Amino acid sequence: MEAKPSYRHSFFSSSSQELMLLLKSNALWQRESLSMFGRDVLVPRQVAFVANTGICYRYTGKDHYGEGWPEWLLPIKAEAEALAQQPFNSVLLNWYKDGEDYMGWHSDDEKALGPAPVVAMLSLGAQRDFLFRLKADHKVKHKIELEDASWLIMSSSIQVLWQHSLPVRKRIKEERISLTFRLLL
Repeated sequence: MEAKPSYRHSFFSSSSQELMLLLKSNALWQRESLSMFGRDVLVPRQVAFVANTGICYRYTGKDHYGEGWPEWLLPIKAEAEALAQQPFNSVLLNWYKDGEDYMGWHSDDEKALGPAPVVAMLSLGAQRDFLFRLKADHKVKHKIELEDASWLIMSSSIQVLWQHSLPVRKRIKEERISLTFRLLL
């Protein structure tokens, strides 16, 4: 049986533009670099991390520490939890300045997420393609158009069976922010 993500529009009360402004001005954005093939390479997006105090999320060799949730982000966290029907203790934010910023093929399968994690992703801003490919056969692919103020809930089987990416789309000149809620163990 094939795993399918759940997709829907948000029901939060503020506009997505207001939320983007809050995120852009209040999140602690970083331009990370990763060591690849013996040299440092800038990540093609900016990232920020929010989590319960004391939570540490390590991915691609970098540690990210939680310092608590700002009050204005709690309603969005509550919506993520209601849609996914599970609690979350962290959110990783990605800010893509335009269609040239991207995320390569991967699965959210770090050990800290447990054996089969659920990820709830809120997309704000520019509409972008979001691709899935089957781990067992990379020829099997699916595409979802992530619209402004939309949620994509990736079930545990999605992370186990599939990889996903946000590919380069040079024609897109608008920015996008994604909020990916996770439960770190």
